[in-house]
Amino acid sequence: MNKYKLYSSTDFLNDDSFIQWLLKSDSDAELYWDTFIEEHPEKKEELDEAVEIFNHFRFSHEELSLDEVFSIWNNVKHQSVNKRTSLLTILKYAAVFLLVFTTGALSYYFYNEADKETEFTIAETEPLNFDEAQIILSDGKSIPLNSKASEIRYDATGDKVIVDNDTINQLVGADKPTTNRVIIPYGKSSQITLSDGTRVWLNAGSQLLYPSVFDKKQREVLLIGEAYFEVEHNEHVPFVVRTEHADVEVLGTSFDVLAYPDDHMFQTVLVTGSVSIESKKSGLLSGKDKMVLVPNQMFYLDKESGVNYINNVEVDSYTSWKEGMFNCNKQDLSRVVRRLERYYNKQIHIKDPLLGTYKISGKLDLKSDISEVLDVLQAFVPIDWGKQQNGDYFIVKPN
Repeated sequence: MNKYKLYSSTDFLNDDSFIQWLLKSDSDAELYWDTFIEEHPEKKEELDEAVEIFNHFRFSHEELSLDEVFSIWNNVKHQSVNKRTSLLTILKYAAVFLLVFTTGALSYYFYNEADKETEFTIAETEPLNFDEAQIILSDGKSIPLNSKASEIRYDATGDKVIVDNDTINQLVGADKPTTNRVIIPYGKSSQITLSDGTRVWLNAGSQLLYPSVFDKKQREVLLIGEAYFEVEHNEHVPFVVRTEHADVEVLGTSFDVLAYPDDHMFQTVLVTGSVSIESKKSGLLSGKDKMVLVPNQMFYLDKESGVNYINNVEVDSYTSWKEGMFNCNKQDLSRVVRRLERYYNKQIHIKDPLLGTYKISGKLDLKSDISEVLDVLQAFVPIDWGKQQNGDYFIVKPN
């Protein structure tokens, strides 16, 4: 059965092929959807609603706060909306669909608050290829990051960017800072030194948006995915990591933030210093919870239930990835496998869900080939693994 027969307008907006059709960026998608519309006139209402939302968000230019960005996207992504009036209620909160976390189909983003001077602006560009590592400058120019572990460094003025061994000059406007965006697909990573001296290790399947130079009142970045931060201390200018479900604020410290859109949880692990975390209960109008971590603590948030807690942890288990290692301490095999999928950009299928509950403790050298890592897992727990013809891997019970 064609899955699209059951789709609502919000489901269509979460579909890569549908977005490619709207952007007219894929000829196969255009042919498929033109045919689908002819063969399924009963879906016209849902399709029209999806197109209206897309066009409204795409072509308007009102600027919104970052909280509103996430709130709007959560509404479109999570709510089951069937009536046109409900969809138009969503529209009143925004005039632009600022950032798409699952498809990346729209590539422009605005951030502005009346009581703050910082403004993030990413120019609209051609549809981005999220399978390629790249840094996008504020004018929309894309610079490929060809190495598996790229390095990006900014000077104090923000107008000089060193990408691996290449130097790039960009003009920083006097009236507002320019925003850069780093996209790291699965299978790669990047280390970024920001203009204030803060160092960021960006993990596979992640994005970071940040001004090329911070202003004198605040330092803010936007994270999608996972990153480890070593923040340059400045007691007068806090450093804030914005994510979809929580914000992390520090003055100068080392910590890891995990905020992948497709994970059911958000977590922050503190290595040194102190961090303040504001978790967003359920969007813009529902308030926030605020708490403080001390070193060797982890804040955990279940995105679906809203349940959160703080635990004492061995921080190396959560930060060793930046050194090419994965230290496991009683972690579910399913969670370990998800990490490996992102790091190696490979699909690993666990055939029996019960196998995913096996607890893994030990060290995995991610600099090794994936087959060697799977062999190590096989030594930890009773499993067999193999490789399919399409290049995917699978894990099964031993015979």
